[in-house]
Amino acid sequence: MVATLSRPRLAITVLALLAGLAPGVRAVPGAQAAPAACADLAPIRLAADHWIAGHGSATDSTWFNALFIKGDIETYRRTGDSKYLSYATAWANHNNWKLPTNAPNYDGPEASQEYLDLYDLDPAHPARDIADAQAYVTKQTARVQGGKVSDLSYVDAVRLGALSAFARLGVPNHNQAEIDAMAKMFAYTEAHIYDRAAALWWRDSRWVGTTQHWSRGNGWIVTALTDTVAALPAGDPNRAHYVSLLQAMFAKLKATQQAGGYWTADVDHPSAYPAPESSGTSMYTYGLARGIQLGYLDAATYTPVAQRSWAWLRDTALHANGVVGYVQGPASHPSQYQPISPTATSNYGVGAFLMAGVEASKFTPGC
Repeated sequence: MVATLSRPRLAITVLALLAGLAPGVRAVPGAQAAPAACADLAPIRLAADHWIAGHGSATDSTWFNALFIKGDIETYRRTGDSKYLSYATAWANHNNWKLPTNAPNYDGPEASQEYLDLYDLDPAHPARDIADAQAYVTKQTARVQGGKVSDLSYVDAVRLGALSAFARLGVPNHNQAEIDAMAKMFAYTEAHIYDRAAALWWRDSRWVGTTQHWSRGNGWIVTALTDTVAALPAGDPNRAHYVSLLQAMFAKLKATQQAGGYWTADVDHPSAYPAPESSGTSMYTYGLARGIQLGYLDAATYTPVAQRSWAWLRDTALHANGVVGYVQGPASHPSQYQPISPTATSNYGVGAFLMAGVEASKFTPGC
């Protein structure tokens, strides 16, 4: 039997019915639209609409597309516009709410987190819509219980391997085994590729002992821990530890933010690859803004950091035609896809931009 998330079954509001949602899509609390006067809604919409216009929802469930869907879902929450929820739901239906079967290593489970987002948004979704997400967590928990804890051996896998899904399924279902499995897998990752002296992460074992810390790689850690912290109860010891890691990381990232508000592909050596990099910058902005809202990052210290990075993303990385540029291509270290072009874009880069914009806009006057 598939475990189901514990949640209230909420009625559809009159306003939702008036919103003209697509068949099978229901608006629920979770779409908390910003005021119409919010100036940041326009750039968020511009980026989302440009990508959607050029890409139908019939895309696969690999992480490239799933990350865009994450941003699209957050855009729905911020704008209340049903077209974004309809797009994400059509994507999930196209993939039968399944994880990809041909993704390498642990790059495939990312989609489970977007399925869980959609499941949370619509209380009418049946449990079968997250059956594949639950099956992945169940299988992975059994692997850990069998002694295999080393699967998340590279930074991408911490996010794409869906660390937060273990908390999001384990906590409401009171499944301590899933939470323990999450903690053990992450503990292995931390023990092997966390550079404690630098408060940053090496991409994988190839870089251990060096001073090279890849921007998007550290962004994967930030987004994974940020969403996991949000899913864990306040008294959970894992949560306290993850918060401490994020606090150390953001102290370092504050010090390495460039004057323009961005980060480069190599966090510690900006002169080596001086072009701005928007996907890592977006992920840091997302983590900064959520950390301030959740109370574990000091607002006076970090709000200016988040505002500077969002200002660069909004005013420079985003072009007038809706293209989100400066996105490093699919990579594993800073030197790839260099120099990064102002118009270099991707689905995951746009998704990260949307995630950043939604959270950072909450600090903009009028929003």
